[in-house]
Amino acid sequence: MLTGYDTEQETLDREIERLQSEIDRYNTDSVRADQLIELVKRHTEFTEFSAALLNEFVEKVIVHEADKSSGQRIQKIDVYLNYIGKFELPEIAEEQAQEETKSTRRPRTERDREYDRQRYAKKVAAKKAADEAARAAILQGTSYEIQPEETQKRKTA
Repeated sequence: MLTGYDTEQETLDREIERLQSEIDRYNTDSVRADQLIELVKRHTEFTEFSAALLNEFVEKVIVHEADKSSGQRIQKIDVYLNYIGKFELPEIAEEQAQEETKSTRRPRTERDREYDRQRYAKKVAAKKAADEAARAAILQGTSYEIQPEETQKRKTA
């Protein structure tokens, strides 16, 4: 029975050590977060981007070797910010995904370009017609009202 108590005591001691290390890590992270907030508050409205300002925010930058295996030069860069550590931008991952999908697309043909030109021309014509209708509605009932024959002349001109 005494051995059971000893093993239970050892298990509890290890659990206490583990929980204490988690508390210490949490406290350290809280202090670092407070320091970052203070830094950001000091520099919310800066007029000039200087090396000193950059050095306050950036701890280090690691530039990896360029990879040319895919036919394109891709170079990974890691940015470590003070009080945070490694920082990654979410849109960079999106841009990389977009670049990968661009490389798998079929090349645009002259037919595709002509279709886009026609679609753009229709869009411009519809916009002009909508603007003309809005202008006519505004001027309706005034001495500047556009007569139907004038709109026909404008369309042919």
